[in-house]
Amino acid sequence: VLIDERYGADALYAATGRGWWVGRPVELPGSNPLVFEQGRAMAGALAAWPREQVIKCLVQYHPDDELDNRLEQEAQVRALYDAAQASGHELLLEIIPSKDLPRADDTVYRALKRLYNLGIYPDWWKLEPPTAAQWPALDALIAERDPYCRGVVLLGLNAPLDVLRRGFAAARASRSCRGFMVGRSLFQRPAERWLAGEIDDAGLVTEAGARFAELVAVWREERGAAGRALSEEGAR
Repeated sequence: VLIDERYGADALYAATGRGWWVGRPVELPGSNPLVFEQGRAMAGALAAWPREQVIKCLVQYHPDDELDNRLEQEAQVRALYDAAQASGHELLLEIIPSKDLPRADDTVYRALKRLYNLGIYPDWWKLEPPTAAQWPALDALIAERDPYCRGVVLLGLNAPLDVLRRGFAAARASRSCRGFMVGRSLFQRPAERWLAGEIDDAGLVTEAGARFAELVAVWREERGAAGRALSEEGAR
């Protein structure tokens, strides 16, 4: 689960201590350059966190950004990484290049490479689903720079389920992709219906849960296909 302490504090506290994977965001939503909810004193803030909680930080980082903005972004990410190293918490970096700048097939790859060059080694990456053609370079970069990286999880950005399905299929051969973490793709449409009074609380839970179950089934289907392909390759 990923739970924001500003709006979901009760759920965050309830999820902690159960042995779950619990991610806790630290970025001020929409900030560019990156600003933390807790200000610049991240080391002090993390000292009060349970060790099992994972730092989650979304940064609108683009390797071709204007120099001053890029350097500020990099300084903030570096400060967060250093704070995580001191506190012992795992760090998940969610990289979404700014939509205001041109984007090429290798933009995300170069963003990750630049951060690695700066000595930043997050435990997890969270990325928009790469294409099948983009995955080999990303897999190779992660394997070369940080073989202890736990891997990549895919974000949703409120994409329809059929778009996410294509992203899962593209990740079939990836050796670093571990799963998906999506929110609005699951709950936004049911939440709109709930706010409009079309469904009650139970209906909201049922509809969001059904969408999640569908995505889990698709993911397992694709990973099963990937496992069969690897087995056949090994047999040959």
